[in-house]
Amino acid sequence: MKNLFQFLALALCSALLVGCGGNKSAAPVFVTDEFGVVEKINPHEKEVYLVFTGHYSHSDSGYFENFDGVVPVLDMMEERGVKGSFFPTGVCFDVDRYQEPVKRIIENGHYLSSHSYAHLLLCSGGESLVSEDSLRADFAIMEERLEGYGLTKEQYCWLIPPYETYDQKSVDVMKDMGYKLVNPTSGFYTGMDWTSPGADNYHSTEMILEHLWKYEEENTLNGVVLLIHAMNYPDRTDADRPYTYLGEIIDKLKEKGYTFKTMFDVIAAEKAAQ
Repeated sequence: MKNLFQFLALALCSALLVGCGGNKSAAPVFVTDEFGVVEKINPHEKEVYLVFTGHYSHSDSGYFENFDGVVPVLDMMEERGVKGSFFPTGVCFDVDRYQEPVKRIIENGHYLSSHSYAHLLLCSGGESLVSEDSLRADFAIMEERLEGYGLTKEQYCWLIPPYETYDQKSVDVMKDMGYKLVNPTSGFYTGMDWTSPGADNYHSTEMILEHLWKYEEENTLNGVVLLIHAMNYPDRTDADRPYTYLGEIIDKLKEKGYTFKTMFDVIAAEKAAQ
């Protein structure tokens, strides 16, 4: 009988230990590029990460680059109960007309980080274009602007590099500053809405969306980080802007069984797995 009780006690302890271990959440699974920058998150799950970038070009008062699509984007997402991750440059935080939309991003529970302060082109053709000191100085201003909205580094630690372009040197510097880097999943044309009709590299929104659905059919969008500019580039009508169809994109993906995640979900999952 004594041996039986000892056996049952050991079995119970083992079950409790296994149960406790089983309750520990799995860490997010990352697919990274050659520089160690995240391109997909949990590729085994039907989850999509909608990310939005924007910049304000002071030289032309926001004519070419701006964050003017942010309000319609927020409206469409609010109507559908979907959260996203926003990465405007720090310059946007200095523009009066973006103050309320930025506060709305935070209040509505979206993720807010940045895209550098001045939208630095870090490298081109294999050559680094920005010194470490300049990059650190730019990010210091960016951090000051983000913290002006009451955010902490722990909240905005995930960042999309400016122009979605980088080399190993700049990646190492950004990581040394405490940032985790994510970049839009490659293989999409959604970031080509800056091209103008008539230009050789022009991608119409119709073409961009056709390619999006073809990619989904052939590869799925599992774990995809999908970039949509919250910007009004010149020479395009509203009907020729990808974000105009954000609501339809969300609705169709929901019908296909996808859910939507933000970098807040990634941060929470990383903490739960510790």
